[in-house]
Parts: sequence; structure tokens; C-alpha cells
Amino acid sequence: MTKGVDHITLTVNKLDECKEFYVNICGMRLIVEEKEYIGLSDGTFSFWLGLPRDNLPKPLKFNRNNVGLDHWAFKVKTMEELKKIETKLKKLKVFMEEGGITDDDFGGTAIFTQDPEGMKVEFHLREKDL
Repeated sequence: MTKGVDHITLTVNKLDECKEFYVNICGMRLIVEEKEYIGLSDGTFSFWLGLPRDNLPKPLKFNRNNVGLDHWAFKVKTMEELKKIETKLKKLKVFMEEGGITDDDFGGTAIFTQDPEGMKVEFHLREKDL
């Protein structure tokens, strides 16, 4: 049986911009930094960002309507933490869907934004643990 998520790896074109987003906005800690990839962690799982491995004719842009990743969410434990994130995003002029904190339509409260590659990122506060 599985015991949770060990790591997630995303392919990105803008490695430095994504590193800044996930470290400075999402609070991830840099654990590995190489020329073509970086490793981040929040203490519960690792999150890896890497440049494309194959020689493609031109960089592709993320499209959540393709088969694969739609979005992913950071767990937030309190409304106070969610409000702090909202304040930080507003201060940095980072776009948020619905202008900030909103109902996620699935029993929680969330902020939806995008990383520098256009990947949808959610900060999610769940009423009850699964």
C-alpha cells in the first residue's frame, strides 16, 4: 500500500522564475540545485523542477486541458495561514482567480493562482481531513 506522495516532478522552461515562485511564494525549501533541475521540499514531500530533457523544436506551454496534470494544491492548515498567503500574493501583484480566497466547490476554501509556466497552483484549506 502507498503511504502518501514522495515527490512530484514538473518539466518547466523557466527554471529560475519557477524556483523563485515556489521558494518565495509557496514557502518550499531548496534542497538540490543543479544546472538543469532543482529539488524543493516542505518537509513532507519533495518537489522537483527540471528543464525539458529532449530536444524539442520549441518550448511547449502548459495546457491544463491536455491529458495529464490539471493543477496541484498546497495544504494550508488554518484560515489565518490562507489569509497570510493572500496578503503576500496581493503585495507581489500575483494574479489570483476570483481575486483571492474563494470557495473551492468541494468542501474547502482556497486560493487559485498560476506559477510562471502557467500551471494552476492552489492553496487549499479543507474543513475536514480525508
